[in-house]
Amino acid sequence: MPHGAGLGIAVAGRYGPAPDGPDGRRREDTMADRVVPHFHNDTGLPMIEIGAREFMCVGATPPFDHPHVFLDMGADHEIICPYCSTLYRHDPGLGAAESRPSECALPEPVIA
Repeated sequence: MPHGAGLGIAVAGRYGPAPDGPDGRRREDTMADRVVPHFHNDTGLPMIEIGAREFMCVGATPPFDHPHVFLDMGADHEIICPYCSTLYRHDPGLGAAESRPSECALPEPVIA
């Protein structure tokens, strides 16, 4: 019997590393393997269009930023940041790190 099976604890596939892909090779596309795009709202716009569905809102640019909040739209097309109340709307025509207006996208950090 798998560990935890008799206790009502989910066993296979629920927790742990990502499952293998259909070709039998280990999936490598996890959030830890890519940079999550960051967006800000220095100008106080009520709505910003972005190309990502998973992203970080930083509020304003540092040093005036709020805690960096990870937001995930899931199947929805928009989400509101709980800190700064910015409405982010997904636009599939934009790249993942792009926004409209374009100055609301923070450049990717340089990782040494």
